[in-house]
Amino acid sequence: MKRLQRMGLALTLAVLMVLSLTIPAFAGSNPTVAITVTAEVVSITNDKDTWGIGTITVDAVVYFSATGTEDDDYSQIENTGNVAVDVEIQGTDIEGGDYDWTLSNTGTAGSETYALHANSEATPAVYDVIVKSESYTDICTNLAASGTYDWSMKFTAPTAFNAADDGLEKSSTVTLVATKHT
Repeated sequence: MKRLQRMGLALTLAVLMVLSLTIPAFAGSNPTVAITVTAEVVSITNDKDTWGIGTITVDAVVYFSATGTEDDDYSQIENTGNVAVDVEIQGTDIEGGDYDWTLSNTGTAGSETYALHANSEATPAVYDVIVKSESYTDICTNLAASGTYDWSMKFTAPTAFNAADDGLEKSSTVTLVATKHT
């Protein structure tokens, strides 16, 4: 009986040894894959967010600058995202008082119609981007992540104001929008 018990014990030990050799082989055959991912972020900032033009006359031309005179790089757009972007600009009509002024979509001022242009960094002294109210217009394309873009605007007052205008302050906004460059 003892002999059978010893044989049973030996057989049990043999089976355990075989299993212990087999188990690590299965564990080692399960490779893993480490996954890393970064979300695509489209984001910009602009360092100047107000423009107080003040009191103007008909046909006045005023620049978006510290002095109101031409300044090519008064404001700066920064790409704070992690992909290259295209930046577009759009304006609105000027509202306030008894009579609003329409933003020209052709870039030419008229009676109770003002014009707004932006300059592109490629041609800093040329205000060649017409800011429209009906649609967005490219101001900058393919701005790299962490890149900056210097720009400014030129405001041209209407050629005539309504004689009954109350002279109260009017306001408008300009919106910059970034999209991923493709």
